[in-house]
Amino acid sequence: MKRTISIILSAVMLCSAAACSSEGSSSSKAESSESEVKTTEAVEIDPSNPPEKLDLRNYNGKNYVTPIKSQLFGDCWTFAQAGAAEISYLFANNMGVPAGKENDQVNFSEKYISWYVFHGITKDDVVKGRVRASQVGEGFDISEVEKNNPRAAFITGGEFIGNTTLFESGFGPVDESVTVKGETPYAYDDLWEGEWSLPLNAKYHNAPVSAFLKSAVQIPSPANIDADGKYSFNEDGLKSIKTELCKGHGVTIALRANQMGFNKTKKVAYDGEVAIADHAVIIVGYDDTYSKDNFTMKDKSGKAIEGTTPQADGAFIIKNSWGLANMDKDPDDGYLYLSYYDHNLTPALSYVFDAKSDNYSALNYDQYDLMITQWYGSTDYEGETKTANVFDAEEDENLFQIAYSTALPNTEVSFEVYKDVKEGNPASGTLLEKGVNTHDSKGFYKIDLKEQYSLKKGEKYSVVLTMKRKTDSGTAYTEIFPYSTEFSTGLKVRGIINKGESFIYTDGKWSDMSENKDSLIQRAFKQGKEEIGSRKTAIPIQLESKDTFAVDNYPIKAISIPSI
Repeated sequence: MKRTISIILSAVMLCSAAACSSEGSSSSKAESSESEVKTTEAVEIDPSNPPEKLDLRNYNGKNYVTPIKSQLFGDCWTFAQAGAAEISYLFANNMGVPAGKENDQVNFSEKYISWYVFHGITKDDVVKGRVRASQVGEGFDISEVEKNNPRAAFITGGEFIGNTTLFESGFGPVDESVTVKGETPYAYDDLWEGEWSLPLNAKYHNAPVSAFLKSAVQIPSPANIDADGKYSFNEDGLKSIKTELCKGHGVTIALRANQMGFNKTKKVAYDGEVAIADHAVIIVGYDDTYSKDNFTMKDKSGKAIEGTTPQADGAFIIKNSWGLANMDKDPDDGYLYLSYYDHNLTPALSYVFDAKSDNYSALNYDQYDLMITQWYGSTDYEGETKTANVFDAEEDENLFQIAYSTALPNTEVSFEVYKDVKEGNPASGTLLEKGVNTHDSKGFYKIDLKEQYSLKKGEKYSVVLTMKRKTDSGTAYTEIFPYSTEFSTGLKVRGIINKGESFIYTDGKWSDMSENKDSLIQRAFKQGKEEIGSRKTAIPIQLESKDTFAVDNYPIKAISIPSI
């Protein structure tokens, strides 16, 4: 059967301590000046027809943005991830406060994200309904690096898009106020001398979450960079970001850290150059009328410096994580304008969270893909192709949601849920429900089933997916699978695929994914080198050999409420 394989990168930025930390940054210590970032008037918002200005600090008279924070290490990606999640959670639960007032109702822990992204599954993490014993050893292992630097998890750097898989698995966000043994271990200490490690066991790893992720949509960048490193403006990327903001969703994006030395003037420097994006921030609004001339830099004689004026008006309002520079506590301090036409912007990410519900106080996640995913491999087939995960209920429970990831835009996903599944055939037994969803954007999606389905302890059931999309040559059936690589010296990564967990249907028959693991890694390594090598705006990742790659089970989950 004809097939093609490609690597779909989940992000193109990796933060480093030198690039992203507020410690020692002149930007975090800039002198104060009159603020230019002003909140907009309250208006009714229609996501299908975005207004010319929008600010989530004054969305219909309500502020949904949490206060400015200050990172100490190279963990800007966790601040972007947590801060955007805070916005989406507050909006989903109608927890806005009057515009101009501080909204501190939630404070999601950056420390939790950094630590558990780089510390994989241990035997002490195993807990019924969440982490299976079969997955012990899966994920990143930073222990060798920590021998020389105990804070390695906070300075190694990361990706706010790929690391969203922590939330996708039902781990976090965790509020800093959560206590364990009378202490608040998830609080981000503002002192270098603070305690930064967290115990590697279920009591801490499986902490009570503040919200359950509903979707995470990957948005194309407004900056399109071709294989030769040439820039062009992507209108679709801008429109998508505006639409997500109009829906009250927090959006993360990355840019160049050395552009950020302009807190005094509340602007991100524009120089028309294409370079590496290495600092993550949160987009909280936009202004189509913001003059391009505001970005123009001048020499000592007052003459405009060539190449420092964007091609047109318009700017995002971004929230940074380098603390408050203004000793007068200007409420706009820490926010900057960023030109729509900046050449160094990465793809963005938008979060959506389920609203609060008593039903969500305790959930079971049946899942095998617990490795933090950096990118997805995507294989297209001409003939009908399906992927599936088979689970056995660990206790009496009521299945009410499924979840999956897509690696390409405009993907149609048909799902089937079966119980009493026969060995080796996920599409057997009793069909509980089926449905079809079409997703314009790639990302993570949680699907509510039409009803709750009772499952008894030990009962085998399955979730079967058929993903397809239109191509120039017709319909392509798509198989996607998660990958990560050892992108930093001393960092290890492992994916575990056991027999009987994940299956693929091709050529009219089912086969076990565990039998194809080596082949998938080999193909992904080859394509990964070509893909990463062609990118002009990504921090280089040294792919020494296929042994630095790890592949995980299909990203298909089943979510249940334990029976009382």
